[in-house]
Amino acid sequence: MGDILKKNYGEQVSIRYIDVIDDCMDEFGEVEDYLKRSGMRLPLLTVNGKIIRPGTGVSYFEIVEELEEMGLIKA
Repeated sequence: MGDILKKNYGEQVSIRYIDVIDDCMDEFGEVEDYLKRSGMRLPLLTVNGKIIRPGTGVSYFEIVEELEEMGLIKA
């Protein structure tokens, strides 16, 4: 899905997969706090630092809807 989003939105989006066990979570304080409160429900989808919801079952169209609400336009 990340490849399709990059193709459609180009440099407007940045996709990063974070391993919450191995990566340095100091960069992602809001994510770490959310995971503690929600009981580590993974995967987690964020858009421009905004936590959307746990990503299990999230569809491409739901992500596109969030991006368009933020004003991003397909390339």
